Amino acid sequence: MTIIDDAKKYFEKNNKQDYLPKHIIQAEKWAKRLLLKHPEADSEVVLAAIWLHDIGQSHPCEDHAVKSEEIVGNILAKNPKVTQIMHCVRAHRCKDVMPSTIEAKIVACADSASHMTDYVYIDMLQENKDALGKLERDYRDILPELKKELLPLYTKWKELIIEFKKVG
Repeated sequence: MTIIDDAKKYFEKNNKQDYLPKHIIQAEKWAKRLLLKHPEADSEVVLAAIWLHDIGQSHPCEDHAVKSEEIVGNILAKNPKVTQIMHCVRAHRCKDVMPSTIEAKIVACADSASHMTDYVYIDMLQENKDALGKLERDYRDILPELKKELLPLYTKWKELIIEFKKVG
């Protein structure tokens, strides 16, 4: 069993959020695309982090990235790559901890890109949350090699969010 298998197994057993499985599949898709562009990156670190980056959302906490990092430290403590995976998980939001490795940058980018190919902004709009701010932060965190590819989606989401707010 690989570290990725361990991460998937933990996620499948402990996830309590209905929307997370679809999000993880989208993030994994983007991570695999980015790994093809970055063969120097450790794919085990990236893919294990993808499966666990949001697991903290299944627990009461102030910051799911902090909780997810703690969970990774506990469940993968004996794995020599645990520190790298913990950094990827903690830095995926590009908030209080910035990604400092190519693996962490891939995880953050894959997470942000996945929001553009999912329905997160629609949910945020229906909950009267700052969907436009989230979109801007997501696009900011896209790696340069994907920015041009995602520009049409970013532009359309921005237009949709603005129009939705006018009529909503």
